[in-house]
Amino acid sequence: MNGEQCRSARAMMGWSIKQLSRQVRVNESTISDFENKDRVRLETKNRIRSLFVTNGIEFIEDDSGIGLKRRLKLDEYLSRNEERASRHRFTESLSIDATG
Repeated sequence: MNGEQCRSARAMMGWSIKQLSRQVRVNESTISDFENKDRVRLETKNRIRSLFVTNGIEFIEDDSGIGLKRRLKLDEYLSRNEERASRHRFTESLSIDATG
């Protein structure tokens, strides 16, 4: 994991630097230095990566490059889909009201 992947994984989780630093128990400057300058102790990098993996982030490294993917927990997935369905029903009701 490099600094760019850390920043991306943090964004995928919706965490601020402050939130991540508290969970990993390091100073905010440690996270910032890692993300911006790719400088961090190996032990700290391993703790950060472990936290992300525990929360559903997968680090992808293969012949075609590196990247991330996030696996949602089932309840989070269902909740997001219900929110989308509610928005869709609301939008449909607006268009029916406008035309009807």
